[in-house]
This record gives sequence, C-alpha cells and structure tokens, in this order.
Amino acid sequence: MARKWSGDDRGAALVELAFALPLLLMLLVGMVSAGVAYNNQLALTHSAREGGRYAATLPVTNFGSMDDWLEEVINQAVNDATGTLAAGVPGRSVCVAYVHPAGVAASDQTASRILDNSGLQPTQSGQQCFSDGRPDNERRVQVVVGRDIDFSVVFWSTTLNLDAEGVNRFEAALGT
Repeated sequence: MARKWSGDDRGAALVELAFALPLLLMLLVGMVSAGVAYNNQLALTHSAREGGRYAATLPVTNFGSMDDWLEEVINQAVNDATGTLAAGVPGRSVCVAYVHPAGVAASDQTASRILDNSGLQPTQSGQQCFSDGRPDNERRVQVVVGRDIDFSVVFWSTTLNLDAEGVNRFEAALGT
C-alpha cells in the first residue's frame, strides 16, 4: 500500500538546501577562480610569444645599445600582456635575452635584462633567461614572463605562480 503524504515533511527541502548550498557555492567560486587564472595564463603565453616574435624581427643596430634594445622588447612584452603585467601586479617578472654565443661585436653578444616590481634590473652580459636546449651557434631571443595570482575557493586559498616562455630564432639582419 502506498504511503500517504503527511504534512510532517515540510521544511525538508530547506534543510537539504542548507547542506547543499555551501558545496555549490564553493564549486562556483572555484570555477570562477580557475577561469581567472586560466585567462591570466593565456595572456602571459600571448605576451611571451608576441614579445619574442617582435624581438626576432627588431634589428639591434636600430638602437643605441643592447640595453635599449632589451628594454624595448620588455616594454613590448608588457604591452602584449593586456594588463596582466602592469606595474604593481604581484610577482611580476619579465626576462628578455638576446642569445648569440658566437657573437663578437658588443651588440651581438648574449645579454639579458629583467623587469620586476622593483624596476628594471641592469643588463647581464653572457646570461640567458633559461636553458632552452637550442644549438649553441643559433642566434635567438628568449622571453619569460610571470606573475602571481591568488586562487581561492571560499575557505581555502593559495598563491599560484603563472609563467610562460618563448624562444624565437633571431631573423633581423644585423646590418639593417
């Protein structure tokens, strides 16, 4: 025989909602935080790729020094990041390196420069941004960008370090 509904079940849906709502809110906030982090990662990847491509076609001789060339590439990478590398962003870091181990002229030797929240760092002669595994005699440009982002899910949060790397073969003729 089927049980007949009684009025004693009133409010049961409210109790079930009280149990389920915190879980649903955590899931929703987590999805939004993950979406923001993913969007920032895409912006950093775009910045590294576009900054490297810009540098690969930008003749060093158009600038007074390697310092000026590296600074121009850093500025381009920051501009390509659509605000994710703006001044004051937590953990902001941009490293650009012109790599040519066989170069002999001052404007044709390996050098790198870093921009972080403390400002533009001095140029490091002979330093790369990272080991890219490319041939030692290949002239190339490295761009590394990074930043920190807070990832939170209601009662839990952590800081994620997002970064992206790009390597492009240097294509600009040195004499142009």
